[in-house]
Amino acid sequence: MFIRDAFIASLLGIFGYAGAAYANSCSNLNVIGTYDQSGLAESEYGIYAVGTFRIENEQNESKQPMFNLATVDCEKQTDDTGRVSLECKVTSAVVWANPEKPNTDKPNCSLDLDISKFSMKELSKGVLTGTDDAGFNTGCYNTILTIDRNTKRVYRSFTKTKYADNYDKISQGTCGGLLVTQVLMNCTAWAGIRKKNQTPSRYCDFSSSSDK
Repeated sequence: MFIRDAFIASLLGIFGYAGAAYANSCSNLNVIGTYDQSGLAESEYGIYAVGTFRIENEQNESKQPMFNLATVDCEKQTDDTGRVSLECKVTSAVVWANPEKPNTDKPNCSLDLDISKFSMKELSKGVLTGTDDAGFNTGCYNTILTIDRNTKRVYRSFTKTKYADNYDKISQGTCGGLLVTQVLMNCTAWAGIRKKNQTPSRYCDFSSSSDK
């Protein structure tokens, strides 16, 4: 499905929380696929969700994550003892820009594909959580994935690693402040159209947009 250029431009930002949202060649995107979904798709095999990770209710685009499309695919695993567990793979296609004008000699629009795996445990009834299986993370943050089956929402939150403070001592501001929790939302133009154009251009919803 296609997303309007202006809509994509409004979602573009710089990774983290500093800087402005830049609209350049990165905004000239058409997204094709089944990304106009919401809620959780559950079956006997696992859980599936698709959308865009955003900071809920954050109006300042410069504080939003880089534009991304993400799938959350959780499959039930059975070990030799018959114990059943849930492993979730999060795949995100991420696009970000810098402020220069488009330049064929020096590309200023970047694309990355990030794949992370999480071993999930039930934190409370209907709430599953897991940490990135990369385990020994030498970066600034560890990523925590939370799936709330009660509200049918998916969250990505962060904790600082034990290395973060050391990095900041070597070079102040290397890691910066703790990242804000993100929620997987339905952020296509179609969500706004279903609301009969009574919404702002950046209409994002996750829990109920697909049936309205």
